[in-house]
Amino acid sequence: MSGTPPTGRGGVDREESHRVVIIGSGVGGSITAFRLARAGVDNLVLERGRRWPITPGGGTFPWFPSLDKRLLWLDRAAPGPPRLPWPVSALGSLAASALPRSTGLLDVLAHRNLTVVCGAGVGGGTLVYGAILPQPGPDAFRRVFPPGIDYGELDRTHFPRARRRLRAAPFPDDLLSHPRYRTNKLWHTALVEAGLPAEKVVSGFDFDVIRAELQGTRRPSATIGQYLFTGCDSGAKLSVDRTYLAEAEATGRTVVRPLHNVTGIGQHRDGRYHVDVEHLDVRGRVLERIRVVCERLVLAAGGVHTPRMLVTARATGALPGLNEFVGAQWGTNGDQMPVLVDNSHPVGAHQGGPPAHFARNHDDTAMITHGGLSRPAGNRLLVCPGIGIPDRFGRWTHCPLTGAAHLRWERGSDTTAHRDVLDLMRRAAPHTGPDGATLLDPFAAYPLVLHPLGGAVIGKATDLHGRLHGHPGLYCLDSALMPGSTAGVNPTLTIAAVVEHCLDNIMGDFTDRQPTDHDQDLEFVADE
Repeated sequence: MSGTPPTGRGGVDREESHRVVIIGSGVGGSITAFRLARAGVDNLVLERGRRWPITPGGGTFPWFPSLDKRLLWLDRAAPGPPRLPWPVSALGSLAASALPRSTGLLDVLAHRNLTVVCGAGVGGGTLVYGAILPQPGPDAFRRVFPPGIDYGELDRTHFPRARRRLRAAPFPDDLLSHPRYRTNKLWHTALVEAGLPAEKVVSGFDFDVIRAELQGTRRPSATIGQYLFTGCDSGAKLSVDRTYLAEAEATGRTVVRPLHNVTGIGQHRDGRYHVDVEHLDVRGRVLERIRVVCERLVLAAGGVHTPRMLVTARATGALPGLNEFVGAQWGTNGDQMPVLVDNSHPVGAHQGGPPAHFARNHDDTAMITHGGLSRPAGNRLLVCPGIGIPDRFGRWTHCPLTGAAHLRWERGSDTTAHRDVLDLMRRAAPHTGPDGATLLDPFAAYPLVLHPLGGAVIGKATDLHGRLHGHPGLYCLDSALMPGSTAGVNPTLTIAAVVEHCLDNIMGDFTDRQPTDHDQDLEFVADE
């Protein structure tokens, strides 16, 4: 590539050593960095994307669906811009072919049967998610997760801890009276009149900042629909780079390196691991190639890139001890994206997020919610993301001809999730106003997946605490650990709770002592 420097011996420009390396700065990586740092363990976090710092003047993030070059992460290896299928075009990326290559915020994986969207940057997927943090029901959880993961323990300890550390807060009732939240109020009324249990959303937003947006003292962002698929310039969204990871860095024990793209992993004969890294500039050009050697390696690159790296390393012999479950049980979390067209109200002002209420079915295996949108959709279109439990799962495999990992996922694998979500939507649709609403299902044939999970599943590819079988000192602590589903809810809280649970049990691997109750209950500096 133009601008790529010559490399030294072994294809790298230099080599360095660290005690612990974490690949990825999303939920799992940030929690791991925080727990290690507070235990006195130095760690290096490698993140392929850039930092997106919140500034008083705003303007950090691209505004969805703008075609600003900062919006999309473009594949540098491709001969041109990525070929995006129609669902992505429908979301505003039709002109993506005109964009220059950039280390942008959204990474889009175009598969023949679906489209997967991930976040790219320090904070990972929490930069672009809706920050909805529901807890799965116990029966649904036990249906999905292995028996060795005790829901009662998570309920008593790890779910509450994760909510505290993610700064979770319930949606305030007073916001529903504001015109910017008219569709949220309309949605709540529809759920109640349909006889559905309307649960208040607990989310990772600072509602004092939301109120400041409405009062004009912060740049309007979340309150005009800029909270999903993009960051939030006002700082209302509390992505993990501003919670767990910020606290980790504050200790001086965690070093985060943005724009460090991992190209391969492997193990030395002496048991140490190596990570091959490209240091990029913001346009995606390689500045240098580095080999990072470490004693312990934690994969936390998410439900696409963690299994992709592991499958490739197993197939190429770089990590030959990985078992047959690596790459398996990859799932969509049952993601659905139905839309209601409100037949009673004209298009109006911007509508704000985050979502205020959601509803589940009788056995907690599916849920639906709604959050406001920017104009021109405004308050006429109600996008209503839903989640269920998949029937079948996909698998990551390695193709020797291309030398790359590929996802195999068959259409119809989410049939039950699709049916359960639409059943809930059909109950709510007639109650959105005097004329009801028209239910659309634009992604029925080609799902849009916002929560890719699995590929290094707990209790199969790993033990019950995230240690990958076959390679001591190698861990998976992120969404790839989930069994293709988080039991009918948005996954972030469950990922956080399970990773906290794992770290409670494996901290002794990283330190010279076993963790104490005090270690497990440490709160953020800001709470002390």
